[in-house]
Amino acid sequence: SPSAPDFDPIDFLNHHFLTESSLVSSLPDLRSAINERTAVLDESISTSLQRQSDLADSTASDVQRAKTAIQSLHDRVTLVQSKALQSERAVLEITRDMKRLDYAKRHLQRTITALK
Repeated sequence: SPSAPDFDPIDFLNHHFLTESSLVSSLPDLRSAINERTAVLDESISTSLQRQSDLADSTASDVQRAKTAIQSLHDRVTLVQSKALQSERAVLEITRDMKRLDYAKRHLQRTITALK
């Protein structure tokens, strides 16, 4: 097979063209077939390179969008953490105020009881 890594073109020609005259008479057709195959391969390579180039651009833009999304997510997580910290501080302040009020209430109840 011509695509095999150990392809020998002399063996190929000897196998397909038994005489020199059959080879010589077939050369125009063989040249035409090779030229057509080369043109098809060139077009295929060109198309593949263009697709790869298009994909590279698309991939770069996808990566940039992903980076932007990650940054946005990071910013949101940071904001949520900040709000959670504020909420935690508010809860601690409320709890501290409730303890003070509870202590004041007990003290007031004792004072009222003592005054009776």
